Amino acid sequence: MIRAGLLIAGLILLVGCASDPVSLNYYLLHSPVSEESASKEISDRLRIDKIRLPDYLKQRGLAMQTSPTTIFFSSQHVWAEPLAGDFLQTLSANLWQDQGIEVFSQNIYDKAQTTGVTLIIDDFIATHQSFVVLKGQYWLFPADGEPVSKRFFLRAEQQQDGFEHTVLQMRELIARLAQEMAQASRLLDSATPQS
Repeated sequence: MIRAGLLIAGLILLVGCASDPVSLNYYLLHSPVSEESASKEISDRLRIDKIRLPDYLKQRGLAMQTSPTTIFFSSQHVWAEPLAGDFLQTLSANLWQDQGIEVFSQNIYDKAQTTGVTLIIDDFIATHQSFVVLKGQYWLFPADGEPVSKRFFLRAEQQQDGFEHTVLQMRELIARLAQEMAQASRLLDSATPQS
């Protein structure tokens, strides 16, 4: 009996010493090293009122579609920050750097007479067909005028395997969405009668 107990304890110790801890890889959607120009001239302003992500994107692990009906969540490759906040930070940086659009978050500057934005993300994932897709809809709510709704489906072909390349492709898709939103905002501004 004692002999069996010592044997089991020895096996447990061997297994515990033999296994390496799982290392985690953390990913940021925004680029902390991208340069921002503080003295850039403001071409427009947007107020982001809401960003909604599907439940599968609220997980900590990065997701990848592995078949038409299944999604894999990585336990080793995880977001360093909640994705909704990181998405907003990346979108805001792209709107400012590439389009000259200053972005307010909701409740930051409520008195600003500016266009409000609600953004609903349906999908933001690497697919089993070697694409990264960003799909959803946004609404622009001008200070005076009717709201405008736009659906978008953006995709980028995967040139390499791996989560790091996927995150870089995701950044590019957000930059393309920012460009599309800026264009829609300018069209809305030109169509809205000035008082």
